[in-house]
Amino acid sequence: MLEESEDFPQNLLHLYRRGRFSPYRTFVAWRGDAIAGVLTGSFNADFAEDRNFDSFELPPEPHAFLERVHVRESARGLGVGRALIEMYANEASARGCSFIGGSIDLSSDPTARKAFFGGLGFEVCELDIFGAHPTDVLVTIANH
Repeated sequence: MLEESEDFPQNLLHLYRRGRFSPYRTFVAWRGDAIAGVLTGSFNADFAEDRNFDSFELPPEPHAFLERVHVRESARGLGVGRALIEMYANEASARGCSFIGGSIDLSSDPTARKAFFGGLGFEVCELDIFGAHPTDVLVTIANH
């Protein structure tokens, strides 16, 4: 179905075809019988060595790395992205991750992406890096 999507970056399909031993997990949101959005991330990262995350006071590892979130144009504004982030934050928390981090895609104007992550409880720092404790994300989502 993603292969048929006109608004999904076709050069990124390989991210969603990883084998079962990959450190990445994919979460899928459905609307009816169509995929409305996907999220890929891992749960075994350590950002302590990554200088990009120096803006954060990092808790001990493990950290979760949110690789990519994509919501179809037709599903944006319907809560699909929020639902994907909620699923991911719940899984990160269940796996004992103390921090979720990632970087904003800068391939086009990142204004909406920054607002999206900021509205879900993430702090967006210099270098367009974002991060938060999974619990903070879940509380923010629950309160909105």
